[in-house]
Amino acid sequence: MGKITSKAVFKQYQPTQSLLLPPSLEELIPQQHLVRVVNTVIERMDITAIINKYEGGGTSAYHPRMLLKVLLYGYCMKIYTGRRLAKALREDVNFMWLSAYNRPDFRTINLFRSGLLKDTIEDVFKSMLVFLIEQGYIKFENYFCDGSTFGANANRHKMVWKKNAVRYKEATEQKCKELFSRIEELNSAEESAYANRDIEETGQHVCANIEDQIAVQIERLDDIINGAEAKAVKRKARTIKKKLEENKVALSKYDRQQQISSQRSGYSKTDEDATAMKMKNDEILPAYNILIGTEDQFITNYSVHQKTNDGACFKEHMKQLETYTDQLPQNVIADSIFGTEENSALLEQKGIDNYMKFPLYHKEQTRKYRNNPFSKDNFIYDQQTDTYSCPNSKRLLFSHIRKDTNKNGFISHSRLYECEDCAGCPFADKCKKSIDNNRTILVNEKLERYKQLMRKNLRTEKGDKLKRKRGQEVESCFGDLKMNQGFRRFGLRGKEKVKTEAGLLMISHNIRKIHLKNIKKVA
Repeated sequence: MGKITSKAVFKQYQPTQSLLLPPSLEELIPQQHLVRVVNTVIERMDITAIINKYEGGGTSAYHPRMLLKVLLYGYCMKIYTGRRLAKALREDVNFMWLSAYNRPDFRTINLFRSGLLKDTIEDVFKSMLVFLIEQGYIKFENYFCDGSTFGANANRHKMVWKKNAVRYKEATEQKCKELFSRIEELNSAEESAYANRDIEETGQHVCANIEDQIAVQIERLDDIINGAEAKAVKRKARTIKKKLEENKVALSKYDRQQQISSQRSGYSKTDEDATAMKMKNDEILPAYNILIGTEDQFITNYSVHQKTNDGACFKEHMKQLETYTDQLPQNVIADSIFGTEENSALLEQKGIDNYMKFPLYHKEQTRKYRNNPFSKDNFIYDQQTDTYSCPNSKRLLFSHIRKDTNKNGFISHSRLYECEDCAGCPFADKCKKSIDNNRTILVNEKLERYKQLMRKNLRTEKGDKLKRKRGQEVESCFGDLKMNQGFRRFGLRGKEKVKTEAGLLMISHNIRKIHLKNIKKVA
């Protein structure tokens, strides 16, 4: 050790020295700290639903209120895994104070999150909304809605595509039919295998289902193997039987893949509830679509979906809101993908003012669209004759009513009008896509009425203000979750567990928002 020549005076420093009066953790945490907000909010929330899940008996359990606080504060601090939370409980003063020195291990934390919370997260979120309403943070006046994709905890290279399953099944069925032909050849060479039964051409063994056909053919092969005298015939029969059994297993696998995919394009092997979705960076990854509703940047509703189209998820999303609260918002504000006939009819039924845009709303604002004489919106309608007139003064006559059903089962009706004669029209190449057919237009009267209502609402001073505010509201929440909190991918697998994790994420966002508002009040 070198010789110290400095005359500096240092404060006393002895890490191993014991304190006569150890400091309280209460003294170490500032009054405006986030951890105190977590503690206050959760203390006021009703968690009866979680407590009632405990059956009792055996040793004492960690209190669910403490575990919920630890999880939510962890999500506020960007700690999303059970092991890191357990580490924080041992080392972080804030976690120690919040848990009152309780130290559950990571297994207990994970079991609580993916087990008990999975069945009660809706009740917890409902309690969160009750707290926000009682404290005056939200009024359910305006409801800003949008969706965003979050990655699933699934291997991107283990996707199962429904179209491949269909194609492979068809190819396997063809292979089976070829094997059936080879069985007929074997049977002809060894007729003794039939004993006293009729041959298949009589219809005794005809089956419509391919699996049943395979079962019948395997039975025939067993008869050939047991009754044939030639070893070559037996050897061929065994080979064919083995291939048929392999094909039967393959067909069962492809059937299951199609069943799991259902209406989706496919799924991930590591998380069968995850769907392939296009992310912001144009990558196709297994993911979930999360819809949220916000007011004053508080998240008032969330829902987890396997569909990529936000508008198709809106009905289910609003149904989810009704499970949280009886108080519906006065106004709904959403982007153009939401403004469908189905969603507009839902808002009309619920008595909610519609400030959604419709799919062509932005296009309608362009000069090119307004000045396009071949757009159906610019065709002149004659109510007396129920006809439209094109730029060439040709009449479009009513043909029939077309019925369309979307994937949600919603039925819409449109009136189809067809031009009486497009032959020789100088504008044909600009007016219609098909050279051979006449120009047709579809008019959905109910949708047109909703579109007119949306135009009217959005052009008012209130509508313009809400329309501009939408980006600040819901987009800011998604930006906070993904950028500030770094949450872009779920850690749990399966839709129900993902819903639990999403609920914790949304509640933690609201708590951090409460904390920021409290700081502004003090300042």
